[in-house]
Amino acid sequence: MILGDLRNKELALGRIKRLASSGLLLDPFVRALFDLVNDAVPHSPNRVLLARGDSADAFIGTTPEARAVVAPHRHYYAEASSPELSGARIRFDPASLEQVFRLKTIWTHEEIALPHFYRTEGFNTVFKPMGFHHCLMVGFQEAGELAGYYPIWRSADQKPFTRDDIAFIKAAAPHIAHGLKAAQLMQRGHAEGDGFAPLPGWDSGVVLMDRTGKPIAMDAQATLIFQQLGALDGFSANKFAAPQVRDAIDCVTHTLKAIFSVASGDSSTTGVPLYRLYHHWTGIVLKLRGVQLMGSEGGEYVTVLLERGETSESRRRRLLIKWGLSDREAQVLSLVAEGKTGPEISLLLRISHDTARKHTSRIFEKLGVETRTAAASVAREFALNQAGPQ
Repeated sequence: MILGDLRNKELALGRIKRLASSGLLLDPFVRALFDLVNDAVPHSPNRVLLARGDSADAFIGTTPEARAVVAPHRHYYAEASSPELSGARIRFDPASLEQVFRLKTIWTHEEIALPHFYRTEGFNTVFKPMGFHHCLMVGFQEAGELAGYYPIWRSADQKPFTRDDIAFIKAAAPHIAHGLKAAQLMQRGHAEGDGFAPLPGWDSGVVLMDRTGKPIAMDAQATLIFQQLGALDGFSANKFAAPQVRDAIDCVTHTLKAIFSVASGDSSTTGVPLYRLYHHWTGIVLKLRGVQLMGSEGGEYVTVLLERGETSESRRRRLLIKWGLSDREAQVLSLVAEGKTGPEISLLLRISHDTARKHTSRIFEKLGVETRTAAASVAREFALNQAGPQ
């Protein structure tokens, strides 16, 4: 264990404590959590967390691939009755997880995997294609209730988890449980003016609708986006399997009708808005762009492009927590990203040149960079310049 790793864990723990009381909604909260845990305990970029809610279990994933694995995981590890298929010592259905995490917060891979785990159909179908090899199974409890479950996976070429890794997770777990519960409870709406920041790794989806707003067809990415929203709202993932496509289309129809008003009558005077933002209670935001088209047979159709993202404010707050920046430091960093000099920053923010220099020095340290150019690159990459001076 080197000092740098211990320091990373110390910083990440402090930021997780701050995150737990940040008031972020569920999706941006979990995305920030993924980053901070990875800073302290590096693991696979494909991450999934199950947040337990009063009305539904919410699966939050970092990538479309991570989201797509939820259904086969349920088949092999929550519903399969034979450990020959799963290679696991326990079932991963909600009732079993409740019992397991009452015993302790963290379970190692050796404690949950049977000797034949790597030869099972479940492993080769679910985990091997994701590059998963060994994990820590972590439960987040508050007042005896399971608030969430996070399997932290590593690949075969990554080292086993250390005692310090486990100690960090154990120290962070009660704060994470508190934050998950708070995020689940904060189901507040947003005004459409909150802005939109697209999420990397999610391609845009396409839905074709008739003029009444009824979906006719959708591509795979649109299906995946609505599959996640359906799972978050308590719809069974099985509804999106091939035999139940009709149920999935009906679910999408109701969602789109709540967002778009496809007016009847003369299409020359009524049409689809340029775009609308749909704010889900978890903090997921969809931007929907509509284009009205005329088919070769004379019928009217609407093509809707879907982008998955978050509000600009959610991104700003999430990234402040990730880097451990104060609001003032974010203001300074945004000006650095714009190419402002030290004297210009002090003038714009009405602070002394020495204060501006101290802020800049702390920012460099937190970002792990040595030059203004490198800091500006980080700020532009993560869109922190959206948090401009107040």
